[in-house]
Amino acid sequence: MDPQERTRAERQHQIGGRVFLWLMFLGLPLVLNRGYFDITETKTVFFVICAGLYLCFRLVMALQYGGAPAGIDASEGFILGLFLLSLLSSGLSGFFRDSFLGPQGRWQGAGMLGLYALLFAAVRRRGWREEDVMAPLLAGQTLTAALAIVNHLGADPLGLMEKLMASDRGRYISTLGNINFAGAYFTLTLGAATVWLLLAEDRGKRLGLALLTLPGLWAAMAARSESALLGLGAVLALLPLLLHAHPAALRRWPWLLPGIAVGMQLYALLCRAEGAYLSVLTRALLHPAMSLSLALTGALLGLALRKKEEAALRRFAKCYAAALAILLGLAALTLVLLNTRWRDLPLGSGENWLRFSGAWGTDRGKIWARCMAYYKEYTPVQKLLGGGCGRLARLDSRQRLFPDAVLDSAHCEYLQLLLNWGALGLLSWLGWLFVSLRSAFRRNEAVSLAMGAAALAYALQALVNIAQAPSICLFVLMLSLSASNGNKNRENEAFHH
Repeated sequence: MDPQERTRAERQHQIGGRVFLWLMFLGLPLVLNRGYFDITETKTVFFVICAGLYLCFRLVMALQYGGAPAGIDASEGFILGLFLLSLLSSGLSGFFRDSFLGPQGRWQGAGMLGLYALLFAAVRRRGWREEDVMAPLLAGQTLTAALAIVNHLGADPLGLMEKLMASDRGRYISTLGNINFAGAYFTLTLGAATVWLLLAEDRGKRLGLALLTLPGLWAAMAARSESALLGLGAVLALLPLLLHAHPAALRRWPWLLPGIAVGMQLYALLCRAEGAYLSVLTRALLHPAMSLSLALTGALLGLALRKKEEAALRRFAKCYAAALAILLGLAALTLVLLNTRWRDLPLGSGENWLRFSGAWGTDRGKIWARCMAYYKEYTPVQKLLGGGCGRLARLDSRQRLFPDAVLDSAHCEYLQLLLNWGALGLLSWLGWLFVSLRSAFRRNEAVSLAMGAAALAYALQALVNIAQAPSICLFVLMLSLSASNGNKNRENEAFHH
């Protein structure tokens, strides 16, 4: 390919890629049809159409200009292997069509896994500039966050709430649907925005990113989703390890803590003025003692790291990693003891959080116990390959766990993968996630770090949440971007020069 033709091909690739990212990051969170009543189907169809069009675009470009790379790497192998396993599992399930499409499994059937695999391969084989990803992602977050905030404070500018029963109005927010799905979405966008904020060298850019990130923080509070706090809190704690190769960003990291404390208190003032409800965990974080401790810890640590040289920062990161590992180990041991040997120890208000029972996590304990009981009843082949997408709903229909609804999700994405695609499918998903994130964090570029942190935050909150559009679709896209060729893509370099 001559230089002129290469430049023309790269320009077309960039235009097509930008349009696709704007459709995904701005269009997908906002698209609606009949309000909340068909929101899952609407966003799923929108994603399938946009992803399908982008894949067709890439195919046409490959046919016109050539240069399609041969072979697959480990990350592509894992997601492709999961797709093939899902086809086999669907074929053995006895309801191939339903398992392929997934109508009883939040539309996460074998067909969607195939689309994820194709999209992952297409996106990661391109280089993406930070501004191409940042602009649509922050635009989508800002608009959806604004709607979430005004909904939470009592306004309904789109008239979506008035069509719901009064008992359901507190469970839906913005154009994202259920508050837990909204929480998953803001986990993704805030995870990325926070990394970009820390990496920005220009003070004016950092101020602008801080102002754009604040509505996302408020919207996460408005969503009242504890799973979002789990994902975001865990990644906030892990950021020093992810940013160890960026000294300036590492020095800025502690100042996030007082910034978050102040930002949360500001939104709490608005909520008190309007009588808006906040989650139990959010209220605990807003307690003056907790909020002040968070702010002081961050400020003192920020002052201590302010003038440290790179060697000292590397030592801090190593010591921090060791301390974090010890704390996590002690926390895990304490949880085990509180639910075994120390079962009778009174915990007061911590009883609902630290003691596992059927009611734990809004009946998640009960749901997980039922799901594991179903898995134990699987045949040896089903334990390896799964029962197909929709198996949980079919089993629950015979003996309802809840009288008012069919249980179609395990409320833990990994347990859902185990039921749908078996132990091999779960291992394939985890392998795909691990290899992709390892690649992202080793690359240490702005796009890969931001997208990797977002995907990691989502993966952590997925322990107690449901895979559903738009969040799972955006997670796949952001994981693909995190593992992409980055600024080292030769065709990108040729275009920029």
